[in-house]
Amino acid sequence: MTASRIRLSAAVMSHPKRADAAHALAARFPELNVRVALDPEPDGPPSSLRSARLAWAAVDPEATHHLVLQDDALPTEDFLERLHALIEAHPDAALSLFTEWGSRTSYALRIAAMHGCDLTPVVDDYIPCVALVLPRELAEGFEEYVLAKAAEGEPDDVALLNYLTDRGIRTLMPVANLVDHDNAVSLVGNNVHGARTAACLMPANPVDPGSAPTTHSVLTGLGTVPYYDFWGQYSDACVPDPSTVDGRMRSSARAFLLKQGVTQDELVTELRDSLARRPEREFLTDRVSEVVLTEVWIVSYLLGFLAAELEGQRGASLDLTGPVATAALATLGPGAIRRVVPSRWLPAVGAVLTPLLLDAVRAGMARAPLVPAA
Repeated sequence: MTASRIRLSAAVMSHPKRADAAHALAARFPELNVRVALDPEPDGPPSSLRSARLAWAAVDPEATHHLVLQDDALPTEDFLERLHALIEAHPDAALSLFTEWGSRTSYALRIAAMHGCDLTPVVDDYIPCVALVLPRELAEGFEEYVLAKAAEGEPDDVALLNYLTDRGIRTLMPVANLVDHDNAVSLVGNNVHGARTAACLMPANPVDPGSAPTTHSVLTGLGTVPYYDFWGQYSDACVPDPSTVDGRMRSSARAFLLKQGVTQDELVTELRDSLARRPEREFLTDRVSEVVLTEVWIVSYLLGFLAAELEGQRGASLDLTGPVATAALATLGPGAIRRVVPSRWLPAVGAVLTPLLLDAVRAGMARAPLVPAA
């Protein structure tokens, strides 16, 4: 399907309390004739599914694809240009255009960035749907699925996961997100999660004139995924489990690494050595507890280990310093600790934490199994 054959329709899902924001977002794209889908039961129990059903049902029958934006989506300046190219490259996939910096998919995204891939599979136990594109037939079929199979009160992101899994549709995420998220007051209570900023944003015109053009290559072969439980402040490993809808089961990152021969003592010793080299260590340890620092170090170590294991040569060809990888890795720390560090301190703490976590990533890369070249 060529770009000239792509016909995109769009809707913004919202609540009457935020109708002004929804209409303002719709007005950004007059060429799409964006429809605004307002919650038909604004005084009912908080539910994202009611407006989502209307938004997906608003697909133009002449369209090839349908875009649904939530009213707090912040599209990039070059949003439509990049979106059309992405649809052209993967016309049959569900395309999620934003993931927050602490999601499970954000860790897969960082591995993809280190491997030089442009897209990653979505690996959450929901479908990130702040901005989501479906082929027209899938958009049209969502209402029928909800009526037949969705549980009462089910969030739209969970209903979409079940729907797309049921249909055997893969969901892809651009490593450089096409959308950011406005961290205003959530009408469904999501502010308790802390700031939900994009995992990786790039400028509309990258400053590196030598950067390679987008190829829309997809990260493949991803098995276990690192994940930081930002609610409980635990480092996890999401191991493959075909019995689950999302295909993975959460386990302990410590236990996973121990099976690979990496002990707790080794992890703590390397963290202390890295801290000792940091001139800002007193500021960092004053703002972040030892427990949290240790857990974020471990998940970063696991990230490096798994990225290098996938590469097979202990990370010899992995990228940690290019513009996309740098942007993706810089959000790891803030995304992990956003609930336990006051928002006024988060930018400064995140800036100091990132070099420490890069040490952890490199240490994990160095411990990955070495696979002989073919």
